[in-house]
Amino acid sequence: SEDKSSEHKDKKHEVITSAVIQQGGMPTSMQSAPARCEFRGGVEAYCEAASALLSQPNGLFVVCENWLNDDRVWKGAHEAGLEIECVWPVMGRAGKKDPLFAVYVMKKMFNCRSGELSDDKTTRAGRIRPPLVVRMENGKWTDEYAKVMKAMSIPVV
Repeated sequence: SEDKSSEHKDKKHEVITSAVIQQGGMPTSMQSAPARCEFRGGVEAYCEAASALLSQPNGLFVVCENWLNDDRVWKGAHEAGLEIECVWPVMGRAGKKDPLFAVYVMKKMFNCRSGELSDDKTTRAGRIRPPLVVRMENGKWTDEYAKVMKAMSIPVV
């Protein structure tokens, strides 16, 4: 297939969304495979591409990524000149130790910073929202998740 990324390099966008979550085994669908595995680069490559295409000062990059890659997201964002505004972890079920993935909202950095990535856990913690829990321990949707589904016009069963 032909690479058409250069067609859009001069166009700037207000919002860019992506999902680079990697979970489970090798996907069998050619259509969903790039969304589930790093066939087109990891989150770092997505941050770099988004940074080049975001409008300033209000452009946002919103990406979903496997929670196991949280450190990679922070580092990739910084290296691409993006600042993470907030992180919304998503728990598959109440009572689980760790989230499955998180939604990261980023914007372009305006102030030049030192080349070092701050590992200030207090700063990170201040940007992490309480997790969205999808299912209660009994397997039913949580009220919070039902609100998200309704907001997306998806029927709640």
